[in-house]
Amino acid sequence: MRSPSRMPALAASHYRKILTLLFSAAALGLAFMLAAPEVGARELRVAIERVDAGTARAEAVAMRLRTGATGAEPVGLTVEAGLVALPALALHLDRVAWTCERVLTLEPLACEGPLQVGGRSAGRLAVDLSEARTQAHWSQGRRSIRVDKDLASPWRVAAQRIPLAWLEDFAKQLWAGGRLGAGTVSGRLTVPAGTPETRVDADLRLEGLAFDTPDGLLAGAGLAVPLTLRYVTTPASAAAPERTRLTLRGALKAGELLVSPIYLAVPAAGVGLQLDAESEADGGWRLSHWQWEDAAALTAVGDASLDAAGNVTALAARWRSPDLAALRRSYLDGVLAPAGFGELQLAGQGSGAFGFDAEGLSALDVDLRDAIAIDPKGRFSLAGLDGGVRWSRDSALANSRLAWRAAALYGIGIEAGQLDFRSSEGQLALAAPLRTGMLGGHLRLDRLLWRPARGEAPLRIEMGLALEALDLGSLSQRLGWPDFEGTIGGTLPNALYERNRVSFEGGLAMQLFGGEVRIDDLALERPFGVAPSLAASVRFQDIDLAPLTGAFGFGEITGRLDGRIRDLRLVDWTPVAFDARLLTDRNWEGSRRVSQRAVQDISDLGGSGLIAGLQARLLRTFDDFGYDRIGIGCVLKDNRCAMTGLKKRGDGYVIIDGRGLPRIEVVGFRRSVDWPTLVSRLKDATEGDTLRIE
Repeated sequence: MRSPSRMPALAASHYRKILTLLFSAAALGLAFMLAAPEVGARELRVAIERVDAGTARAEAVAMRLRTGATGAEPVGLTVEAGLVALPALALHLDRVAWTCERVLTLEPLACEGPLQVGGRSAGRLAVDLSEARTQAHWSQGRRSIRVDKDLASPWRVAAQRIPLAWLEDFAKQLWAGGRLGAGTVSGRLTVPAGTPETRVDADLRLEGLAFDTPDGLLAGAGLAVPLTLRYVTTPASAAAPERTRLTLRGALKAGELLVSPIYLAVPAAGVGLQLDAESEADGGWRLSHWQWEDAAALTAVGDASLDAAGNVTALAARWRSPDLAALRRSYLDGVLAPAGFGELQLAGQGSGAFGFDAEGLSALDVDLRDAIAIDPKGRFSLAGLDGGVRWSRDSALANSRLAWRAAALYGIGIEAGQLDFRSSEGQLALAAPLRTGMLGGHLRLDRLLWRPARGEAPLRIEMGLALEALDLGSLSQRLGWPDFEGTIGGTLPNALYERNRVSFEGGLAMQLFGGEVRIDDLALERPFGVAPSLAASVRFQDIDLAPLTGAFGFGEITGRLDGRIRDLRLVDWTPVAFDARLLTDRNWEGSRRVSQRAVQDISDLGGSGLIAGLQARLLRTFDDFGYDRIGIGCVLKDNRCAMTGLKKRGDGYVIIDGRGLPRIEVVGFRRSVDWPTLVSRLKDATEGDTLRIE
């Protein structure tokens, strides 16, 4: 049973047929009583089982008509109905009762009095019927509905502050998945009479509008929406099903709107809206035209299709932004933040187009003019972006080009360049390799392929690149490393991004310190998200120890280093697990010397190191020592490092196995070392703390 105050704004426009029938019966009864002998007060009772006027229906109708003995005394009229239904508005009112308090006359038929619905007060209703005109006025506090019609005009309805919650059932006929909440509607409607179709023309203002969907992907709050509306329903026929056409022109003037993942606080200047839609036989909607006009940030036009639940099944749009900074502030927070770019700064101008259907993205066109993109976290920056990309899932397109004046990756500058793309077979690929300057050498991008998600297949990005003779000193400075010298180069044959994970097929090979560093089984999860995770295995071959230890300030060691780090895993770029082992090359025929400083630093790593073969007090007498081999290992697990060396020696393990005279041997005794403590010792050693000889 409806609340008595839940009387919809359009309800009065459907009362005419019912009221005409009821008042016609009342008029006949009144005429009969006025013509009868004056024998005292008279009362006429009429019972009607059902009144059906198509757009309105009343059941269990009872009417009582009273007049005085002379016929000139006030007349009373009470109309009751067990049910009043307006199917077009999905409205059912139970236990409706209306009592007239004014004199009822034959010409015109006029009556006014209190209205009840469901046994509770529902305001006042006044009706004035004549041959030429029909009027009805309902009011309750600040709420009101006025209906007016003459012979030559359509029904006219004026509404004031009608709660939108009253229209929820009607709204579900247009949008099955939507739920109306707070807000009111005021305005005027016209409804032509005597036509087979139902047509409503409205000039309305919604205030404080709130709505949402059960999945929370679409919602609004506090919205102010002035609009004009045409709603036309053509009845079904043998040749065609029922069709509803909707035309809307309006604006958003205040409030908040969520069209997930986009959240918008309506700007002070407002947003213009246009919509032309037609219902589909399956209960969905075809939007032949929609337009969004936010002059400061985003203008978009297009078409779309919605299913019966209100889900978008197809969408095509053309867009333009005169200010990408305003576009980012107003619309892109909900898109960029989950991808790890919540603080991305944009500037410049942009335009383009895109299309979606049931399988995903079907077309993409982006054109940029003097655009800038800066990641405050320092991961990348791009300046002077011009040109764009064009891609289609189903057809081949002419090549496109995107150029930049300056760029940087993790603080590493990249010279001006351009990327040429071709779109074919549903993927966007690099049309020609890129070679541009970087750190005194070159960055070469040999291959780039982008294929968006389609159905169950995820987004896929493939890339192959190479680094040519980059200045290692400049790289070290930008990455905060020790002052390395020399050059670095390497190849990455194939990097694959899929399901928020980057894997590097074929490994990464780099020439470093006269040897080679090879990284295999490299995988990066959530590269731009929260707590990125990296897994890899690393191999070292013939690394020249002299420049390596000199760069780190770790004393000085000559010779060559081999080693491996297996099952390396970093979370948020911090090591949490690995199995590492570093060994000098036993077959190296050159000099194998270790400085006094390096001996002490290595001894500290082993914890309570025992320097054998010489008394500790004699260590300061010599600058360096010969060695046969140096080896150290660490298995990191649960923030503890299990230490090993070249071989066992009593309760310890040998780290430096000396050779020649003066002979030196370093033995470590601490088998399990707290990882933060070990890192602290490494930091002390490389930052050049004063040499301690005990």
